[in-house]
Amino acid sequence: MLDRLKIKNIAVIDETEIPFRKGLNILSGETGAGKSIVINAIGLILGGRATAELIREGCEEGVVEGLFDLSDLPWMRERLERLGFSPDADELLVKRVVSAAGRHRIYVNGELATAAILHELCEGLVDLCGQHEHQSLIKPQTQMDLLDRYGSLLERAARARASFISVRDLRAELESLRSSEEERSRRLGFLEFQIQELRAADLKPGEDESLQTEKRLLQSTEFRLQLGEHIRQSLEGEPEGVLDPLRGAVAKARALADVDPSTRAILEGMERAAAELEEALLEVSRYLDAAELNPDRLQAVQDRLATLADLRRKYGASVNEMLATAARLEAELSALGHAGNRIEALQTDLEKGEAELYKLGKDLSAARRKAAKLLSDSVTGELKDLKMPDAVFEAQLESREDLTLWSAWACGDLIQFLIQTNRGDKSRPLGKVASGGELSRIMLAIRRVIADKGGIGVYLFDEIDAGIGGQTAFEVGRKLASVAKFNQVICITHLPQVAAFGDHHLSVRKEAAGRRTVTRVLELDAKERKAEIARMLAGPQITKTSLQSAGELLGLAAR
Repeated sequence: MLDRLKIKNIAVIDETEIPFRKGLNILSGETGAGKSIVINAIGLILGGRATAELIREGCEEGVVEGLFDLSDLPWMRERLERLGFSPDADELLVKRVVSAAGRHRIYVNGELATAAILHELCEGLVDLCGQHEHQSLIKPQTQMDLLDRYGSLLERAARARASFISVRDLRAELESLRSSEEERSRRLGFLEFQIQELRAADLKPGEDESLQTEKRLLQSTEFRLQLGEHIRQSLEGEPEGVLDPLRGAVAKARALADVDPSTRAILEGMERAAAELEEALLEVSRYLDAAELNPDRLQAVQDRLATLADLRRKYGASVNEMLATAARLEAELSALGHAGNRIEALQTDLEKGEAELYKLGKDLSAARRKAAKLLSDSVTGELKDLKMPDAVFEAQLESREDLTLWSAWACGDLIQFLIQTNRGDKSRPLGKVASGGELSRIMLAIRRVIADKGGIGVYLFDEIDAGIGGQTAFEVGRKLASVAKFNQVICITHLPQVAAFGDHHLSVRKEAAGRRTVTRVLELDAKERKAEIARMLAGPQITKTSLQSAGELLGLAAR
């Protein structure tokens, strides 16, 4: 149940805290006093859209807080935990901060949350029944939801809905794969061609760089031989070679060292130079013996480089990049190859899913038919109490066998609420024959029979009594009181016949405060409540007669 509602700087409300009690809570007040602000505030804490226009003029932000008692709603505590919030002593505290700068904030039990999470959290916590809800009553989806709630079928409907969504997703994936099968086949062929071309090339990491080096050497063989021969001639050739003169100079230095030992260092240096040149001459000779012109190898290298150049245009700037491309193409080929297996697996899963869905849908449909009969009889009985003695209500179901025609919210059923308002008339859809006042009574009758099933935190009736009056209004009040025996009911009304049944009465009043107008929500005691009902009966001028009438009305409601 909603324990209290705090509103600050919203519309013409500067600050107020509204206490709610168990049973039937009545909110009354003159037209324009601000009752709709209370409804909007409750909508905010349920996840409704927040806009800066809601903020009281001259204020930077508005705040709405709602405290719910969850002691009788174990499913709400489970939902809190599922969404990552810790239930606090069977209470739910929701706070909405609406900022003029657009930075709105939401807190759930003191923790930040998003509007989407808040909407999911509070779904089903408050059942809003208002004049603007009349049109939703003629929508098939709303009617199916009401039937499932009445028949305690929500969990079974949710399982069927989950199965439907799974089948729908499987069917969509399968159709997508099948529609692209031709393209997949073309792609497979192209990939196989590319991979075969790369495999045939027998690429080696870095071979393009080593081939370029080898090519440069092969192309310069003749020039290199000429240079080597020139070096050998310079070292040992006749008559310009340097080794023979150096050898003679070493012999002379050896003789000098024999005569003058102090020249030993000169001798050793010259011997080292001679040895180094001898070794250099040996290396040059080996180089010349190994080097040879090889035009066949040069042609082979050039052909291989030409092959790599052709592949480079298709698969990458280097051999290493080509090898990476080959690995990627093979991975794609493998994935596409598995797609065929995926089609077979999907077909199997789809057949199993459709069989499960069909069974769930048929079982649900059978249960719905039983519930529809009970709902029809119960609502018809309630309507007779609401001064529609000849009315006959029928929740009509029609089953569909073709799974492709099923929907997530209804699975295999079509539903239509029919009403016969006058004896001898044919039953017709609600929206075609029911007036606003009749729709209000039908809605109340449906809520009345559903209320016995429990599971709703709060029933909020926003001027559902519009278009009715007199004895009918009195019966509406009696029905609301009946709903409130086991549920918290908040009812906004202009009718004293309805207000007389309240367990707790709140008055919404617009007052002048200095240069501004403010709305106050006042909790009425027994005396004040009698005066408020007298005002509702006779207008602002309360008389002894109107007070007496109010007392009589309260007495009748208390019986």
